Amino acid sequence: MKTRFRAWTGNLRIWLFALTGGIGFAAFDRCGYMLKNYGTIWAVSENPWHRTIFHRILCRLPVSVLAVLLLVLFIDWLGSRERNGTWSEKWDGLTDGKYWFPVMWLLYFVSFLPVFLGGYPGIFAADAPNQIGWTFSGWLTGHHPLLHTGILCAIFSLSRSLGWGDTVAAAICNVLQMIALSGIFAWFSRFLKREKAPLWLQIGTIVFLCVFPFHALMSVYTTKDTIFSGIFLLCLMQIYQMCIRPEEYFTGYRHVWSGCLCFTLLFLFRNNGFHTMLLCMPFLIIYLRRYWKKLLLLFAVLLLVNQIYNGPFSAWIGAEPGNSREAYSIVMQTLGRTYVAAGDIRPEEMDVIRPVMDEETLALYTPNLSDSIKNYFDTEAFNENKGEFLKTWIQIGLRNKKIYIDAFLNTNSAFWYPGTAEEYLEFVCFDIAQDDPNYPHVQMKPVSDLFYQYYNGIGTDASFREIPVLRELLSMGFYFWLMVFAGLYVLYKKEYAKLLWMLPFWTYMGTSMLGPTALLRYAYPVMLGAPVLLLYMLKKNI
Repeated sequence: MKTRFRAWTGNLRIWLFALTGGIGFAAFDRCGYMLKNYGTIWAVSENPWHRTIFHRILCRLPVSVLAVLLLVLFIDWLGSRERNGTWSEKWDGLTDGKYWFPVMWLLYFVSFLPVFLGGYPGIFAADAPNQIGWTFSGWLTGHHPLLHTGILCAIFSLSRSLGWGDTVAAAICNVLQMIALSGIFAWFSRFLKREKAPLWLQIGTIVFLCVFPFHALMSVYTTKDTIFSGIFLLCLMQIYQMCIRPEEYFTGYRHVWSGCLCFTLLFLFRNNGFHTMLLCMPFLIIYLRRYWKKLLLLFAVLLLVNQIYNGPFSAWIGAEPGNSREAYSIVMQTLGRTYVAAGDIRPEEMDVIRPVMDEETLALYTPNLSDSIKNYFDTEAFNENKGEFLKTWIQIGLRNKKIYIDAFLNTNSAFWYPGTAEEYLEFVCFDIAQDDPNYPHVQMKPVSDLFYQYYNGIGTDASFREIPVLRELLSMGFYFWLMVFAGLYVLYKKEYAKLLWMLPFWTYMGTSMLGPTALLRYAYPVMLGAPVLLLYMLKKNI
């Protein structure tokens, strides 16, 4: 290790890499700090060392560069260790057992039981109450994934017909989620075993999946994001296998159809799942051009199912299309912030904006959430004059660049800044529209007060924020940084093919950062995929 470090002192490439990574992480850190404390990255301090954001980044740069250097040294050291010894042999003997997979499935399921008992029937919040209430009231909308809405409504209908009530229905939903997610975890452990991942990574992943509290909390969160995240993990494994062993993957059609199933389920459980895979498509076709016919077939099926699902099928079941305003959160946030900050919006430009968002709507601007404006955004008026509206939005942005940058960063800073205080995962059950029998009425009835206190402290109270190091490990920003570092590391190692393996992380986060806010359930796929990133960095180049 010492010899390697001495060799690096004269290695220009490592220093360029460390400088690039150092600048990036220093910028993430200082920009996030400024947004958290001042609401803007452009605040000017009287302290000459911290006068502007650029001074702050420069001051943090030496620490960031050193951290990147040490991390590279550490990852290289881990990758150089051979997988042998008595412990490895014992582990191989254990994991080769006939019942290892079902035992792992059971282990992961049992690891979810404390949160289920602590907050029976689980977290029934976010979109689920509206998905059920709207549908039972006669309004079926594609705003939320229809498959997930259908599953929820079927379970609640069955429970009500049997006289069990809505709390029992929510419990059934969450037990099924626990079974599905623990099965995916067991499959992932088997994947690491088959890929001969380092012993410490295999065991560490088991500990991570069992102990990391957000896995348990998400397993009982009645929202589409839970199963979507598990499917995202399956898709990562599919892309990895098709890239590293294409001759095996594309022999016959078994693997191709399994890929079709995983990728299709990805967009059936979240609307931006389709865009996540669509953005990967051209890169996969170029890299795997020898197998372009079967790969094209795979994506053709994906496109066809998406068109049928959002077209004839949705019309057949009477589902209204989702409102396209969901795609324009950044437009709303930038204009809203410009208005409340008294930015430069000219009268003739306001005439174009007003039919879509009037002054009262713009005044509702909230830095980290677009819903307050989005709920009053007139989509019909926007579609009638979309070209002129977007042209006006760009013109205003060219004169208010700093305000637009602040608006964009404030909306998604919780994704990439570990020190944020805004991310949350409330350990609650929503009981909205209490007098409406069409809406679900679920009450949290903890079986174990000890487990309730623990998970309420992690979720609702976020008490971990008071504990150094732990607050970073439990922050979604930490896993975003890991994703960035993994990308930089494989670039440094010139293992460019690995960038393709990581592409779904980037396409998913890219679409998420354009969304209405940054919540932990949106970042959970990246958090769950952290062991995958470690495997990618340590895997010998192909």
